[in-house]
Amino acid sequence: MLRYNAADIDRKYYYDGDDLGAAIVGEDKDRTVFKTWSPLATGVYLNLYLDGEGDNRVETLPMEQLDRGVWYVELLRSCDGLFYTFSYEFGYSSKRTETIDIYAKACGVNGKRGAVVDFSTTDPEGWDKVRKPECTNACRAVVYECHVRDFSIDESSGVSEKYRGKFKGFTESRTRCGRSETCLDHLKELGVTHVHLLPVEDFATVDESAPEKKQFNWGYDPLNYNCPEGSYSTDPTDPKCRIREFKELVMTLHKNGIGVIMDVVYNHTYHSEDSSFEKAFPGYYHRRRSDGTFSNGSGCGNETASERLMFRKYMIDSLKFWAEEYKVDGFRFDLMALHDIETVNIIRDELDKIDPSLLMYGEGWTGGESPMPSDKLAYKWNSYEFGRVGLFNDNIRDAIKGGTFNPYELGFVNGNRNTAAILKRGIAGSVPHYQLKDASEACWAFEPTQAVNYCEAHDNHTLWDKLNISGRSHYTEAEMIKMDKLAAAIVMLSQGMPFIQLGQDFLRTKPVKTDDGEELSGNSYDLPDSTNAIKWNRKNEYRQVFDYYKALIKLRKSSELFMLANKGDVERCLQFMDTGDWNFVAWKLENDSECFVIALNPYTEDKMLTLPWGTFVKRLDENGRAHDEELSGNVVCPPLSASVYQMEKL
Repeated sequence: MLRYNAADIDRKYYYDGDDLGAAIVGEDKDRTVFKTWSPLATGVYLNLYLDGEGDNRVETLPMEQLDRGVWYVELLRSCDGLFYTFSYEFGYSSKRTETIDIYAKACGVNGKRGAVVDFSTTDPEGWDKVRKPECTNACRAVVYECHVRDFSIDESSGVSEKYRGKFKGFTESRTRCGRSETCLDHLKELGVTHVHLLPVEDFATVDESAPEKKQFNWGYDPLNYNCPEGSYSTDPTDPKCRIREFKELVMTLHKNGIGVIMDVVYNHTYHSEDSSFEKAFPGYYHRRRSDGTFSNGSGCGNETASERLMFRKYMIDSLKFWAEEYKVDGFRFDLMALHDIETVNIIRDELDKIDPSLLMYGEGWTGGESPMPSDKLAYKWNSYEFGRVGLFNDNIRDAIKGGTFNPYELGFVNGNRNTAAILKRGIAGSVPHYQLKDASEACWAFEPTQAVNYCEAHDNHTLWDKLNISGRSHYTEAEMIKMDKLAAAIVMLSQGMPFIQLGQDFLRTKPVKTDDGEELSGNSYDLPDSTNAIKWNRKNEYRQVFDYYKALIKLRKSSELFMLANKGDVERCLQFMDTGDWNFVAWKLENDSECFVIALNPYTEDKMLTLPWGTFVKRLDENGRAHDEELSGNVVCPPLSASVYQMEKL
């Protein structure tokens, strides 16, 4: 077992080069260079293969040790199309340990071997001609969280059978289910600005060699961080296929004015002792407890050590690669609180050098206890230390619908009369506001751009399922639909960045068949398509809900007042109104050119609102429609609804 001090390793062996991994070089692309970092190895070897699996080794070559712990070998030919691994020797053992290169940017089936790829041969036609969508700040984004397989795997998607559940499922247009548009055309019709993809980096638990099997995982089981997932390609055995098809997904969405956000999972590795990181340099890349065992802040068996310079560099190199090679538009960090604050800020700096408009947000919590001091980690309560990075707003989430981990707990929209203070904080972008004195713990954001407002994501029950579990014995379906729409209005009309899940706009549900009938899943990470796949016929069934979400997005995008990017503007432009009832929440948004009044009625009866002085029109009713009738003085706000009024100024 290797014994060393990680800080000493960082001081003596930190390598700042950008050439780790395999690269085809030279003007004629007639040489291939392989480099790996393992400062305490006593020997490293390059293994070349003809295929991504099987007994087809071509040769094994010793590598030369350079400065700063780097090992190197150069071949005087292009190795485009060959596969490779590294074998490491350490002084405490005569055994060679073979593993895929942690820097591999392409891989074979099931990610066992890296692949050497000339990336210029993977660009789809027109790749360099398509412009990325513009997004000047996070508050201008409307994010739609999607799982690649869920999106199109069901027959109701209308996608060609060979492309269902694949990257290519995002590239087909004119797909329909009955009278409703699906998939790509659905995204355009809804009006979202960005698609947030659950992990598309190569993950461990889906057997890519058996695509006929009905296998499912969210992808939070990372194997190779720089390679696209093979099960989402039409040919997992061809490394270039998965690369080209993911680029086609990005290019298609960009052509249609939609950005692509990648969900990244650098906080842990799927394997611990058997991970490629541990094999390349034992003990360095993961945090350990005092007894030498893997710490488990992720809840998945281990946690990575972002504070160590070469893992920090690894994260940065990986993110820069995805941003530059695949032209993605942002990153969402899983369990971001396991990463140290210094690393998070450096990542933001590096992304700014590529494109300041790249979105960056993550979860401000962990999945378990970490040995790293909590004041050094990117927890939500440390948010002012990394104020340029967004965080999921669990305060507004639970205020809207009730606690996530108790499906019976109620929130603002479904009967709890004690969440308005927290809700108002969220409406104001979770930044300080002169009118708000309560719920100080929910005032955490440095700027409204830091607040990612949501009430549904892949985790836990969908909003519709939560409303059903907590309220079906008390409310009718029609009333629960109104609650769903009210919840969506809060998310979409609050300051910050709105985030909704695929299918939320037509009451997504996740049923699970049991011996006793059917349950609603709160953790569907590995459940079959019958639970997770989008059933596009629900868009027909609940068209009124979809139309309402569509109207909300259109309204939000119509005015700068819904997208205030700094707390000073929130303070000046947003004023909560006195309705005479703490739970009948109303606020005014006003600048020199326009004024909006938004009222949230969580009751099952009408509420009366007194508008400010002036003449208004109703921009959004309970059905998402606008009205031309001029209004002033007292107006009626229908039950379980959001009402939006607008006054144009001269």
